[in-house]
Amino acid sequence: MLLTAKILVTFSTVLLLSWIASRSGPKLAGLMSGFPLGSAISLYFIGMEQGADFAAVASIHSLGGLTSSLCLAGAYWWTMTRFPSVKYLPLILVVSLGAFIFSAWILQFLPSERLINLAAVVAAIILFRLWFKQIPTASIFKPRQGLWLKPWFTLLFRAAIATAAVLLVTGLASLLSPTQAGLLAAFPISFFPLMLILHISFGAPMLASTIRHYPDGMGALVVYVLTIGYTYSMVGVALGTAIGLLCSILYLATYALFSHHLQRKG
Repeated sequence: MLLTAKILVTFSTVLLLSWIASRSGPKLAGLMSGFPLGSAISLYFIGMEQGADFAAVASIHSLGGLTSSLCLAGAYWWTMTRFPSVKYLPLILVVSLGAFIFSAWILQFLPSERLINLAAVVAAIILFRLWFKQIPTASIFKPRQGLWLKPWFTLLFRAAIATAAVLLVTGLASLLSPTQAGLLAAFPISFFPLMLILHISFGAPMLASTIRHYPDGMGALVVYVLTIGYTYSMVGVALGTAIGLLCSILYLATYALFSHHLQRKG
């Protein structure tokens, strides 16, 4: 029953996010990438299978683990700028996934202290935001042509990759400590396949512009993981997840309104 739920929930939510991103600009796509769909799904099912207390402890390390997601995005962009052609995609994947694994391996040595892990990811968001400022903002490009690049195919491909990632993360949780499970749950399950699709379908400039705004949306992930660290133990996994998602939506809405106000003022 849980296996079916994992597949249905992940597949449908990723399809929805992909559809929105394909019809929006890079800035909105980057902000939406920070919405905690992947982490919410992974930590929810980890909590259902391993218990609320296990997931609550794992969420502490998911905070620090979000740094690894930024490392993955940064490594992808850095490699892509040097090898922009899609034919170098295997190399880009090796470098970016290697960056995630290596940084997660380092982060596992952080103590299970919420403030320490929070400080790590806040520092990473600031540093990557400054680094990504050099990326030029791109307009929406028309997707390339070809059977592989048909919209319906790319949407299904992205949903399939994300679903496989959720099944892997939640399946390994029973073999891992809460620290390791939390770091693994921080993998950008929804954003990673989005990067692949944007790179293949629209090219390096469009993806680079989306990556530029990725740290901006990361705040919603931080808010979500912080929230469930408390709510899972207090009210359970289901209600705790709902409260966490509500807090993330409020954060994104506030951020969008604040950004719009600054743009009008400027």
